[in-house]
Amino acid sequence: MSMLADLKLELKRLEDEHGIEISAVVSRSGVPIAWNMASEAHVETFATLSATILGASEVVYADLGKVPPKHIFIESQDGTFIATPLGTKALLVGMSKSRKSQELMDSLDKAVEKVKGVLSSERSGI
Repeated sequence: MSMLADLKLELKRLEDEHGIEISAVVSRSGVPIAWNMASEAHVETFATLSATILGASEVVYADLGKVPPKHIFIESQDGTFIATPLGTKALLVGMSKSRKSQELMDSLDKAVEKVKGVLSSERSGI
């Protein structure tokens, strides 16, 4: 399988097993690498703004002399936005209809490790 196919498979698994219906692997500059969305019309905006949210959060923490966040959660009545760094070059972002929970964080952590493995493989330039 190709790197892109492996990433898309993991993103689809997040939807099927954990209800994360919108997800993407995004470069730190906001370029979508792989995604799982019903409508691809908004993938560029979703990717760019997700990278901005994570980057801004990391700057806030750095300015306060704190360790950068492992996860960013933004909750609304309609669910939860999730962003987590995948190292220095990419991030994993998603939206779930469920509210933040330990199960959601655990599933995200497992996905992060799998996605990092795909990205760090020899075939990846990321």
